[in-house]
Amino acid sequence: MIPITFITYILIAFVIDIRHAKLPNKLTMCGTLIGLMFHSVTQGWTGFLFACMGALAGFFVVLLLHIIGALGAGDVKLFAAIGAMMGVSFALQTLMYAVLCAGLIGLFLLFIRKRLRATSHRLTNWILAIVALQKLETLLEIKHQKNMKFPFMYAVLPGVACAWVYSF
Repeated sequence: MIPITFITYILIAFVIDIRHAKLPNKLTMCGTLIGLMFHSVTQGWTGFLFACMGALAGFFVVLLLHIIGALGAGDVKLFAAIGAMMGVSFALQTLMYAVLCAGLIGLFLLFIRKRLRATSHRLTNWILAIVALQKLETLLEIKHQKNMKFPFMYAVLPGVACAWVYSF
């Protein structure tokens, strides 16, 4: 039952995020509660711990991306729901694939808008400042830049699909 529920949940989240550019708390909290209740009922305390660990892993890993300004708060809570429903491993795999897909989408958008060279130059300078010069305040500069944005669900949906294919 959880695979059908999970896929339905992700598709609903995709449609809502595309239409409104926001994932409502009702949606993300319901997803987390569904995962917690399902695993608790079917597997007892072991299932409850499975769902809690998944929710916490999904939440805190994506929270780091939220802190640097890469993702919104709705995405943080969405990954808590993904973790609660599918577990730590699936949530982390989904995040990895989603970040890779987001990078490809970003490159495509930069190419289309003819901003690839300028952005590559800025990114190189930021990486050198952070890694070579150890200027961590550069992270704040990156956060406050006017960046090209798109709903992360454009990347999460293929990320879920990739994680699904490689997990099952």
